[in-house]
Amino acid sequence: MKKYSIFCYTLTAIFYVIQVSVLGFTVYYLNENGYTALEVGTLLATFGIIAAIVQPLLGYIADKNVKFDFKYILTCSGVLAIALFIALFLFDKNKIIIGILFGITFVLTNSMSPFVNSSCFYYTNKGISVDYGKARGFGSFSFAIASYILGIYTKTFGTKVISFNGIIFAIVFLLIILFIPRINSDDENKEKNVNVKESNLNIFELIKKYPSFFLMVLATIFAMCFQNADCGYLIDIIKDLGGDSSELGTANAIAAMVEIPIMFSITKIMKKIKVKQLIAIACLLYVVRGAVFHIPSLEAIYFAQVLQMFSYAILIPSTVYLSDEVMHEEDKNKGQTFIGMAITIGLILGSFVGGQLVSMGGTNLLEIGCIIIASISFLFALLGNIVK
Repeated sequence: MKKYSIFCYTLTAIFYVIQVSVLGFTVYYLNENGYTALEVGTLLATFGIIAAIVQPLLGYIADKNVKFDFKYILTCSGVLAIALFIALFLFDKNKIIIGILFGITFVLTNSMSPFVNSSCFYYTNKGISVDYGKARGFGSFSFAIASYILGIYTKTFGTKVISFNGIIFAIVFLLIILFIPRINSDDENKEKNVNVKESNLNIFELIKKYPSFFLMVLATIFAMCFQNADCGYLIDIIKDLGGDSSELGTANAIAAMVEIPIMFSITKIMKKIKVKQLIAIACLLYVVRGAVFHIPSLEAIYFAQVLQMFSYAILIPSTVYLSDEVMHEEDKNKGQTFIGMAITIGLILGSFVGGQLVSMGGTNLLEIGCIIIASISFLFALLGNIVK
């Protein structure tokens, strides 16, 4: 049974190397290709909204049609990703074309993410144990290594290295997904899903039934807004301190590397601390990170990235299990949908707000704004632990 875990861990690790090209160096890549902070924020927010529409649409298609399982969708996505990265590598002179191609790639990789996660749960639902936390840990490890290496090479060879990295690892990703095995028939799995009772409650009825859950949803939105605003525009902070893409790669690598112990042990941690309490801890650490980011030194930036261990690394896996802890069986699918929407909305807001703040008042205003955003997040998480 270990081979199934190896497939999932490898698939996740390679996917996060691809994510380095799209998320790890987003602002740097677009800045170097002529985009201002305001334009970057607007571009990412626009394509983020498209991603928020495409992601649940693909999920709906996958639920309704047995043929469109995670393997089929990721195979098609892998082919498209290769084509997009090749286009970005070749057409690197036209600002508008670069923006459109990068935006489509951003939508694609964000839409792929839940299906990469589904590979773990697919086998688990078939009775084969695959640890999602470990898979995500391998993803963090590969993200860290790729970030550090790309940070060094972009300083020497420029942004072409980023798209070249995308081409190579999108090909590797496609090869893995082509060989990843299916278990049993998907028709059987579909029949099982049909028998699962799902509630017909609307959003207002769900809020009334689970007020603490929706307070956590709000906390997640603001936490992810901080994550994408402060960390997304980290290159601007680093440049103000005399650094460049090399220091950005190091900072990203530190943040990804420290996630690994938490990702590997999150299921054990959740046996001792409730998910809602973990989310509150993560939100509090976002406030602390915001304060540390405000200290004008590269050493402080690196330390703030170390604190990712107790913020982002706790928040993301905890939100995956939140609906399981607080909702009845018939409402859990809707709960997962709201968490996915919260993360996407937070990322959209973070891109837009971060760009606006940097454009209006530089990185100083960005850091102050992010501390306020993190504080709001912690307030909602605190209320979520108080309210039943």
